[in-house]
Amino acid sequence: MKLLKGFFAIALVGLIAVSCKEAKDKAGDAMDTVEETAGDIKDTANEAVEDVKDTANEAIDSVKAKAEDLKEGAENAVEGVKEGAEKTVDAVKAKANDVKEAVSN
Repeated sequence: MKLLKGFFAIALVGLIAVSCKEAKDKAGDAMDTVEETAGDIKDTANEAVEDVKDTANEAIDSVKAKAEDLKEGAENAVEGVKEGAEKTVDAVKAKANDVKEAVSN
């Protein structure tokens, strides 16, 4: 009977050992999957950050270009107003000279 109990004990220990080994292997596989998933998440996050940086840089470049266009437009408007003012001054001077001549005659 003791011999039979001994065999059962050995079989039980062997079964537990095999079960533990399988659990360890499954835990190792799960850990590999977790590490792989974490790496994928990190890569995806890095790509998202790069996309945001690229979009921000494009927006900055666009704003700079629009600001430059506005600056040029303002400079052109000022130049146009300046030319218009000069023409008005010249016209006023010509009329003043006409009036002066008319009064002199």
